[in-house]
Amino acid sequence: MLLPKNMPEQFQQIPHETLHLDEFQRWMVAVVTNFGNDSEAWNSEAATAEISHERARGNILPSKTLNEYERVGIYRRMYFLRMRDALEIDFPSVLHFLGKARFEAVMEEYFTKYPSNSYTLNDTGTRFPAFVRSSLLPDNEFIAELAELELAISNVMEAQETPPISAEKIAAIPPDAWNEARFTPVDAFALHQFAYPVHEYLCAFEEETSDFPLIELRSNYVYIHRSEFRTKHFALNAEEYHLLQLLTQGTPLGEAFAAIQQRIINENNELEELLPRITTRFQEWMTIGIFADIRVS
Repeated sequence: MLLPKNMPEQFQQIPHETLHLDEFQRWMVAVVTNFGNDSEAWNSEAATAEISHERARGNILPSKTLNEYERVGIYRRMYFLRMRDALEIDFPSVLHFLGKARFEAVMEEYFTKYPSNSYTLNDTGTRFPAFVRSSLLPDNEFIAELAELELAISNVMEAQETPPISAEKIAAIPPDAWNEARFTPVDAFALHQFAYPVHEYLCAFEEETSDFPLIELRSNYVYIHRSEFRTKHFALNAEEYHLLQLLTQGTPLGEAFAAIQQRIINENNELEELLPRITTRFQEWMTIGIFADIRVS
């Protein structure tokens, strides 16, 4: 390896040994993705398994203003910043709940266990909810569900936007055939049930109010939908959720409504009050375009 003429004498004494590109790349990943200080990163088990500390020093040349640790440190800091920014964008309400300092500590633990191995930052948070759930954080189950909700919103935002059923196709269904109608949702759609009021928390965060729910077991139902490149999330009650679940699973419309009516009766709720509301919600779902297709068998 040729050395710069102006290289400080102490660096010229370091033995230089040509490295294979693949081993250097593996070493670089091990160092860059280590969240310790420079010494800890260069001497980590993952890094030294590829290249010893001395061999690495012999192949990372200093510049006029930076030594070898500082040069690699630029990439290490940028990795941290990119990963932090990606998680902050995908999980803003989790950041709000934890606070910045604790969120960054959790992020460091997460990326130490699951360093990024994707070409896109869109995948950085894929395992974040499961990681939080397995952590020792207070309220970890609530935080994990909040992360699952925000990840679901991100996934819908990235999903292919398929056209909804046309008004002409809906009008072509004979009145006596609607009971047998089966629906297929658009790709940019998700339906979720949560054990904690995470959707209420997300809405309070987005609306910038102080009316945050208590962290307690209380089911939240939500569907997420993107139309005309706008992603929205909507609260559901239990009956609405189960009806939409049946419909998006391909249950015929008449059978789905019958199942929900029976559910209302079994739970001793007022059928005359709830059924019109559920019917109105179904009409709303048809109007806003969450179904991509309708089939009559």
